[in-house]
Amino acid sequence: MGFKFVLMALALVACLSAAALGADAVPEFPTEDMSGSVIREEVQEGVYGAADDPSLSFRNESLFYIDRQTGMSPNAVTKVPVRYVAIAGNWSFTLTGAATSYLTLNLYQNQDAVSGYGILMQNGNAAQVTAAGTILGDRVALFVSPVQSQGLYRLSLTITPGSMNGSFVYTAPGVTQPGIASGKLLSVQPVAVPVALAA
Repeated sequence: MGFKFVLMALALVACLSAAALGADAVPEFPTEDMSGSVIREEVQEGVYGAADDPSLSFRNESLFYIDRQTGMSPNAVTKVPVRYVAIAGNWSFTLTGAATSYLTLNLYQNQDAVSGYGILMQNGNAAQVTAAGTILGDRVALFVSPVQSQGLYRLSLTITPGSMNGSFVYTAPGVTQPGIASGKLLSVQPVAVPVALAA
């Protein structure tokens, strides 16, 4: 009994000594559970080293903030606006997966934001769809959803003049189907696609 007590006392002293030695250590930057605002506060307070440390030159910046006009952080050297690849227009896509579907979309664009509507043809059935997405460089992430459906087509496309190609994943409750997407520009200005509205 006395031996166990001595052993536990030594273990406690060792733990307390290790904690005391680590009290002056600089914390690891950043921990995975920290938000951008918490990181910014700790950097401004000087928790991560000397106040004049050049590696912390971002101390007064709002971390993880991107200016919508320039596409860069606020203290970036240049203020040249980012030009987004233009994809507004009437597009025709072939979606090849478990089944082949044909998609016609009228896409509209506001800087990096894309939205639109169209028709999805699959197995001889037509369905109205809505579309929304984001452009980043020469790529677009486009989400197409049939109206009154829980299905969603997630397209990841590379933009080239007059075409967009890449992959898609169709998801619905209990279903996940990947496939290949290829699209071509039919006209630059979106034109009306006849759509019969559901009652």
